[in-house]
Amino acid sequence: MTVRLTNPPSTPAAPQWLRDLVAARTHYEELLGWPVTVDIEPRRLAVAVGQVLDAVTMPTALGHSVLAELKITMLTGPVVADPSDTWWTFLTAPATASRPDIPADLHARKVYLTPRGAQVIIPSRIDGDSSRWIAPPRPRHPLPPWSVVIGATRRVADHLAATDRR
Repeated sequence: MTVRLTNPPSTPAAPQWLRDLVAARTHYEELLGWPVTVDIEPRRLAVAVGQVLDAVTMPTALGHSVLAELKITMLTGPVVADPSDTWWTFLTAPATASRPDIPADLHARKVYLTPRGAQVIIPSRIDGDSSRWIAPPRPRHPLPPWSVVIGATRRVADHLAATDRR
């Protein structure tokens, strides 16, 4: 006996915002190999820190100077701003297995290393996105080493300290 349904049960289609987030996640995963997840409730994308990449966060004013320093050395990588544009997060290649702490002089300037296992919010392609790329990631372009970003940040911080002493 064959049973035929003339009107198969309908399943509700996913909302457009969710389809957009999933498409953006797939784009990041396929193009960059990042472990991106979709956070449903806040409608955003996040990337895990500690295996494929690491993240260094600093105040925007310091970030401007650090990004300029990295451009001079042609070692820029992706940089994302938070929704308030108060903080910039530099995505880097994973730090060494020992994963050193942020030096005290940089910690005093509010430079933070994102803990392993934490996530960084990254921009998606949907309207009203809460974060934005300052320097977007580029396919086939390796992330800068963690030590290079820390070194550039230390150079900038030393320059600012010398300027403050004058």
